[in-house]
Amino acid sequence: MCDMGVYTPLQTYLSQRTEDIVELSYEEIERILHRPLPPTAYGDNKRQWWANSTSVNQARAWLQAKRRVRLDPLHNTVAFIRDESLADVASEDEASLMGLLEPCARRLVQDVAEEQDISASDAIALMINQAARARRRDTLDWFAANTAPSAVSSAELIRADRDAR
Repeated sequence: MCDMGVYTPLQTYLSQRTEDIVELSYEEIERILHRPLPPTAYGDNKRQWWANSTSVNQARAWLQAKRRVRLDPLHNTVAFIRDESLADVASEDEASLMGLLEPCARRLVQDVAEEQDISASDAIALMINQAARARRRDTLDWFAANTAPSAVSSAELIRADRDAR
């Protein structure tokens, strides 16, 4: 099973069900998760949140359980429909991504995944996010070190902007 954090209980629940279609209300899903669904699951773009896409944790939960979602937006219910062709959707994506990495990078991903108890895909995302934050921090540090401080205080700039309106 792929670790999706808060959505792992949903994956477990769906994996254990034998029915071809498991229909759940949002409230039932929230009870399974022991937490409320995010506002985007209810909002104007809820069809996107409930999309059968391996790029998001919530969908990987039901896809790994070999289920596809059919949303009933009027009644806030979701039908999880068995689809055996989804056997290893996230695993295939993960294998494809890992195949692009050099052996030392694959080992690093495996180490981070084991240390954090997360999937390889989530480990890759974690490392890329950390690298992006470090790069942003380095860029800001470079600007701070290589540009002259402004003669005008931030408060004066804010006042000037406010007064110009």
